[in-house]
Amino acid sequence: MFDSLGIGELGLIFVVAMIFIDPSKIGMLARGLGNLRRKWANLQRDVKQQFDTLTLEENLKESADAVRSAKVALRREALEAVRALPSADRAEAAQAVLYQLREWPVYQQAKSLALFCGTREEIDTESIIRHALAEGKTVYLPRVEDGPAGSTDMKLALIRDYDRDLAEGTFGILEPRSDLPGEDNPTLDLILVPGTAFDERGGRVGRGKGFYDRFLGARGVRSEVRAGLAFEAQIVRKKLPLEPHDQLLDTLVTEKRRLDYAQPQTA
Repeated sequence: MFDSLGIGELGLIFVVAMIFIDPSKIGMLARGLGNLRRKWANLQRDVKQQFDTLTLEENLKESADAVRSAKVALRREALEAVRALPSADRAEAAQAVLYQLREWPVYQQAKSLALFCGTREEIDTESIIRHALAEGKTVYLPRVEDGPAGSTDMKLALIRDYDRDLAEGTFGILEPRSDLPGEDNPTLDLILVPGTAFDERGGRVGRGKGFYDRFLGARGVRSEVRAGLAFEAQIVRKKLPLEPHDQLLDTLVTEKRRLDYAQPQTA
């Protein structure tokens, strides 16, 4: 009834009520009108808060969608740049990355490290893995495993022999055999990470599955160094659009250079 009434109309009703209603009941009416005004103010405040919340949620959704769209575009751009590299250049780059690592004191001093088997769009890490094993380092490689409710996740498994301990796994990538036990949180000095696109502040975009972001995020406070391995062609010249769950790197190693980022990194 009162939804469309303003303060002026309510005041007029109050004056009429004073003329026709028993004076002894005017105080009760005044209190009732006061309560009505407070409820009306509260209703207006609640409606405004709900509207502001809906607007904020919509803006955040649009912002998140824009970030994901930008990631897809940059991922496609980086993949096309790598696919355009001749096979000979890829092989030469893999050896150059190994050389960069061998000259890096962090790698030299690392006793335990995590590596990965690269796909066609990533650095071929076979020579790096073999070198680390030959140096007597403890080497872990990732394996994708089935989780609850049809989910998948990544665990690390210790390998000792490149030729005997690996088999083709999920997505056609070499990974530790299924009979080798996976570990949730091994002690590591260095984690070498793949990716699709990187920037010059430590940002990294993977293939969209989130395996490494979840793995690195779950380790929390850590002492190991996180380094990306990439072709120079995978580095974008502007900042990657990152989301809160995206993990930043400490270092990026390519066939041409090593980028050590200032710490602590922020997204």
